[in-house]
Amino acid sequence: MSYGCLARTTLVSPHRSPHFFHGVVEKYLKTKQNTTRHEIGRQNFVNEVWKWKDKHGDTITNQLRTLGCSLDWSREMFTMDRTHSHAVNAAFIELFVKGLIYRKKALVNWCNALKSTVSDIEVENITLDGPTDITLPGYSKPVKFGLLYDFAYKIYGSEEEIVVSTTMPETMLGDTAIAVHPNDVRYQHLKGKKAIHPFRSQNETIPIIFDEFVDMKFGTGAVKITPAHSKTDYEVAKHHHLPLLQVINEEGVIINTEVFNNVKRYDCRQMLVKKLEDMGLLKAVKPHQMTLPTCSRSGDVIDHLPKEQWFLSCSKLNERATELVKKGDLKILPEKFVKHWLHWTGDDRDWCISRQLWWGHQIPAYKCTVDKDVVWIAAMDEALARDDASRVLRTLPELVKVQRDTDVLDTWFSSGIYPFASLGWPDYSSKDYKDFYPLDLMATGHDILGFWVHRMVILGLELTGRLPFHNVLLHGIICDSKGAKMSKSRGNVIDPIDVINGISIEHLKTKSEDMYKTGLLSKDELKKALAYHKANFSATKGIPECGVDALRFTLLTQDIKSHIVNFDVAVCHSNKLFCNKIWQSIKYMQLSYAKLKSCDEEITKNDLTFFDKWILSRLADMVETVNSSMDNYDFHLATKAIRTLIYNEFCDVYLEATKPGFDDKDVKKGYAHAHTLSAVLNTALRCLAPYMIFVTDELIPKIPNFENNVIINYNDESKKYFDFPKTDDFEIWKDEMVENRADKVLNTVYLVRELKALYNISNKVRPSIRINTTDSDLMSDLENNKNIVLNLTRCCEISFTGAEKNYVKGVLDNKTEVSVEIIGEDIETAILSAKKKLEKRINKLEESLTKLESKFSTKHYLSSVPEWTQISDKEKLVTKRKELQELQRLI
Repeated sequence: MSYGCLARTTLVSPHRSPHFFHGVVEKYLKTKQNTTRHEIGRQNFVNEVWKWKDKHGDTITNQLRTLGCSLDWSREMFTMDRTHSHAVNAAFIELFVKGLIYRKKALVNWCNALKSTVSDIEVENITLDGPTDITLPGYSKPVKFGLLYDFAYKIYGSEEEIVVSTTMPETMLGDTAIAVHPNDVRYQHLKGKKAIHPFRSQNETIPIIFDEFVDMKFGTGAVKITPAHSKTDYEVAKHHHLPLLQVINEEGVIINTEVFNNVKRYDCRQMLVKKLEDMGLLKAVKPHQMTLPTCSRSGDVIDHLPKEQWFLSCSKLNERATELVKKGDLKILPEKFVKHWLHWTGDDRDWCISRQLWWGHQIPAYKCTVDKDVVWIAAMDEALARDDASRVLRTLPELVKVQRDTDVLDTWFSSGIYPFASLGWPDYSSKDYKDFYPLDLMATGHDILGFWVHRMVILGLELTGRLPFHNVLLHGIICDSKGAKMSKSRGNVIDPIDVINGISIEHLKTKSEDMYKTGLLSKDELKKALAYHKANFSATKGIPECGVDALRFTLLTQDIKSHIVNFDVAVCHSNKLFCNKIWQSIKYMQLSYAKLKSCDEEITKNDLTFFDKWILSRLADMVETVNSSMDNYDFHLATKAIRTLIYNEFCDVYLEATKPGFDDKDVKKGYAHAHTLSAVLNTALRCLAPYMIFVTDELIPKIPNFENNVIINYNDESKKYFDFPKTDDFEIWKDEMVENRADKVLNTVYLVRELKALYNISNKVRPSIRINTTDSDLMSDLENNKNIVLNLTRCCEISFTGAEKNYVKGVLDNKTEVSVEIIGEDIETAILSAKKKLEKRINKLEESLTKLESKFSTKHYLSSVPEWTQISDKEKLVTKRKELQELQRLI
């Protein structure tokens, strides 16, 4: 694997989708100019969107450049570019000719705020447990949902009533039947009967039908049928040949009634319920759990309207997409998302691909008419459409009237062909298409598996005959430090540039206020953003400067395959200090090299010291972990291995262990350290390079080297920067015995440090250490590395015999006790104070552990708490147990 890249990975367009710009500019026009796109007209609106795109469209590409992404910018493409637009048209026409794209009138999801249809996967179903006030676009007051309304229809020709239940009472204006279950004994006598509609003239009636879809336990067991505004009712109506009566239009206004025309839908609800009550027909209004369909982009409640639209037939395409995943030809990671894939591809509904927006890829379809004859033709331009229509209608071209559809395509359709359109398709002879298609890996957020990945796969299979990629890596959603998804509505969005450069709390406020002035934030969003900044960044007076490398590294220390990826500015800043630590290690190495005296003898591997061999064994383990983790996309394991080696083992231990050697009269020892330092730093920084691209690029050339490094040769300039360390090259340095023995020595060091900290023994006061052990290997290793141990512990002497007076001790293992001298007058008080502090820490930790363990003993926790939260809690449990063990050995 070459570092910093995943070969032939798909290049995702860094620009926002056309629909994103459309929505932002609409919001800007309303907020700042108090106008709408409909008021200024299509062409003026399109011009405004292009202005906005030209001004703000490079924001993400600039961020990617700043982050050091090694992308081929010459291939950058915007989905509204002419070449991509041509490919979009070609794709539509080919699918139309194949009969996969068709036009029909059907019930569609309609977003009144967008004034457009939206696909099923753009509908977010919100569960309401009871009465809930929701603020909707276009309404000054909140609308109440989560109520069940029972009202009666009079049975024609009798005094009897039939009571129906609904959560949307205003849709009863479009009722064309009442349905009951065939086995419901309560309504058997109503077969063939009709009910009087209370708001239609001349006692107009609607039939009572019997259908098994009715849930006898829901409400009264009788349900109203509104085919024009309910997808379920629409299917029932087709079966029973019921008419469609549309009573809500595209403006969200009531139509086709005698009483409520031109009244907004939810205003009508209040009026209608009041009238039903006055007529004695309203029987009950009670709290009710319900699912409310909302638009994921606008937050508005979805209406279902009968409308003529363009659809893509997905049944056969989905069958292939399902089969290829089951066969393993298309791999989805993490595998838990395979079931989501099978859910998307198992849905037999066709995809509504037309949108009533103004900025996007206008559908290349033309309505061609000759007198009363009409035919729809998909073509690249009007002339071609007229010619095709004349052949279909068997008439002269000049007699054909042609009108292009004003709708645009769903953004996921145009984005769905991106993997091959960006490489030259539909030109199959394109060199890029031949060389790079299909791609190896598609990496994206798990939240758009159905929106985008699915679309790319089905369109790629149909239009190119091949999968667009063979592997899909789905990463988690970037969330704040508390695990909340970043969004403007929460006010917790953090600009990566602010993390890189740093920003004061005052400038954060100014920046948010400017976004409000330009329409990017609403007043409520501004308020939440300022509150979030105050709560999280006041103590640090803003976001501290962290730099690019710290940001990249921090993001990848999280398990990207988990459901969420938490980002904490404090952690990011600590990783900046990690960068500083690396700089200091280079400086130390350079200073140490300057101390070296000339050595006439050749340095060999046999000259390496105990700690040289230890750090090389740890290096070999790190290289193996990094390679295997990167191959499995477990970047958090790779970054953890690198940071542990560089920070904890190399800087904190090994560098300190080399100080006596560089000052030693034995010249060979200093050179053995120098060879090791060079090899470890060079290797470690090359492993770090994909994560910290700038600091490694700067520091690798500064690492002093030897013509013949006894460990590994890095003098080949062609390999110095581009060869990623291979596991096999370091296998010879793995030494389990050395690591085990070194671990015991270092555990002794750590125990001495813990005792010194517990009893407040200053490093300025160098106490002596007494080791009581039956472990001969440990005694020998401590003796042979005496100067290093004393340097690491800041002590003056190690002894293996002697009195224990004025010493405090801790247990290393069942063979070894470690004692440290307490220097001072009031020794008993110091010991008593330390014991109390230790007991307090242990008690607090035990309480925390008890609470965590009790969580996992409840069924509610195991069944209801998200998987990623349980994983995090388990990690806390393991950490706290280990910490408790460490403290208990000091008692």
